[in-house]
Amino acid sequence: MSNDNDIISDQEIERITGYEKPSMQCKALADAGVWFLTRKDGRPSTSWAHFNNPLKHRQATPTATEPDWGAMD
Repeated sequence: MSNDNDIISDQEIERITGYEKPSMQCKALADAGVWFLTRKDGRPSTSWAHFNNPLKHRQATPTATEPDWGAMD
């Protein structure tokens, strides 16, 4: 791993998911909340940035707890 923007190789995806079958690799990444694209050959493609910072662990933007009273005018 040299850069967060580097694409994870097929061999690395296999090693980190523990699966050889592309559909199971996709399922493992999805279950972990890692964003990926499914390529035409069925294999997942993602970057180290997405792997190291999965969507399900990102903080949501706080929303206002007070209503927009000005919208009632």
